Amino acid sequence: MITRFFQPPERDRWDDYFEPGEVLLWQGAPEPGPHTYIGTIAISIFGIPFLIAGLTTASMGLGYVFGMNGLADLGLGLFLTAFSVPFLGAGAAMTIGSWLYAFNAHKFTRYALTNKRAYLATSFFRHSLATYVIAADDVVTLTQGQTDSVHFKTIHDRDSDGDRTTQKIGFDNIKEGQEVYALIRQIQRGLT
Repeated sequence: MITRFFQPPERDRWDDYFEPGEVLLWQGAPEPGPHTYIGTIAISIFGIPFLIAGLTTASMGLGYVFGMNGLADLGLGLFLTAFSVPFLGAGAAMTIGSWLYAFNAHKFTRYALTNKRAYLATSFFRHSLATYVIAADDVVTLTQGQTDSVHFKTIHDRDSDGDRTTQKIGFDNIKEGQEVYALIRQIQRGLT
């Protein structure tokens, strides 16, 4: 895998990143809208206690500030209000932000497939471009549903606790899944 900083496709062309002899076979982006409701709902539910704790602490702090009877109340109110900010931020990010990201992920992700590599470009917090060589022995899977996902790399690793992790890399939530799957299989067989 090669990761480079990337400017969104509106400003650059895919060809600017190709090696000699590479030809663009397909390009696309995820379909708009959330595709994993269960995951987004789970993150939202997990964020509700953070949001409630932040709102409660902020309201207590502001209550001390605006109803102060002395300098001690002002100090305690400012402390509680400042203490609530990380909880409010985390809670809002998990409850509201996860839905905003799910509905807008297609705006920040672009995919491309050449006769040699797969390109995954993202431009959310920072611009990055990851490239993966399509090898003949890679396991390629096609998952069909309302949208399709084509995974062409599986990375096995160990986390800091020594537990085994598996990450599937591919083009998620695209509408041309069968076409892309067929192109990747042709690349693996050397037909492109």
